[in-house]
Amino acid sequence: MARDNGFTPISQAIQETPIALVENGRFHNGFFRTPLRTVNLLDADQMGGKLGRPLRWLRLKEWVGFGFDHPRLYGAMIIQDAKYAGSGTVYLYDRATRRKYEWLVVGLPGQVRLPENLWHGVSHCGLMGNVLHFDHDLTAGRHTVHVRIAASGETPALSVDFVLRQDTRVVDPLVVSLPIGATHHTYTHKSPLRLAGTVRIGDEAFDYQPERDLGSLDEQKTFYPYRSRWHWGSLIGLSTAGREVMLNVVDQMTPKDQPGEDALWVDGKLMLLDPPQFIADGAPGTYRLEDAAGRIRLRFVADGAKTEVRNWGLVAIDYAQFFGRYTGEIVDPTGAKHGVDGIYGVIETMRARF
Repeated sequence: MARDNGFTPISQAIQETPIALVENGRFHNGFFRTPLRTVNLLDADQMGGKLGRPLRWLRLKEWVGFGFDHPRLYGAMIIQDAKYAGSGTVYLYDRATRRKYEWLVVGLPGQVRLPENLWHGVSHCGLMGNVLHFDHDLTAGRHTVHVRIAASGETPALSVDFVLRQDTRVVDPLVVSLPIGATHHTYTHKSPLRLAGTVRIGDEAFDYQPERDLGSLDEQKTFYPYRSRWHWGSLIGLSTAGREVMLNVVDQMTPKDQPGEDALWVDGKLMLLDPPQFIADGAPGTYRLEDAAGRIRLRFVADGAKTEVRNWGLVAIDYAQFFGRYTGEIVDPTGAKHGVDGIYGVIETMRARF
């Protein structure tokens, strides 16, 4: 397995999963067969340097998020811990009425927690009437989600009860550990999901059926630089040939001459891709995704966005997650072509000092 300080070439070969992400002070880098059980970024010798070691836990940003699609609704939920602040967020877009709903639960210290791994653990944000709670049990192949948020002003109450199926014996997960320069690092775990359950917005209920409705998982633990930026794109749905496809592509701060977390799933099988460029193409939220080899040729047009712009001096965020439709074609590493005609997904942009 590749264990280095971020400069040894990283193979795209899928490796057996190590006992821990960091052993003897050094990272295991590369792609792994299953999610890790010990994700101990802060045990690495280079994280923060000697002067920064006592406070380096403040640099670790963590989240667990789910995307979920439905014939009428598109949405996402996330619990995130930035150490100096934490939150739980849900947004839903009703394609029939073209209305976006958004709910935010701000977690005070002790009210936000994320697990070391998703084999057994809990993600939680909130207290009493406003709560996001995820029970993770990868051994059983599921994540159980309960959300309760009270109505506020013109925003109706939200209730979510989901069982999200993730069977790692059937669907390959993307599990990757990559350096960000010599002193920062990222670990991510992503996967397609099957959805079962109910979303209730006010008095209106929406049922999710596992044979029809697909979702996605995004688990992230990253020791980010103070100044950070990325573009991230994702889609999941049926190709023009009726095959289940999920795409994950990113332009971030990892070395450009190393593999990234760019990947395509076709009917649960993971295939690694070369990274595309994110090319702004007209109105805000309109992009072209194109790679050098011509295997990714997609256009994305947003229906709307979830945004956050904050500037507190030393800490600043300029963030947008656009949600909308992808069209075009993806050619997988076997040469098979997968047509994309209106599959819903996101493109996210972030520039931050944190």
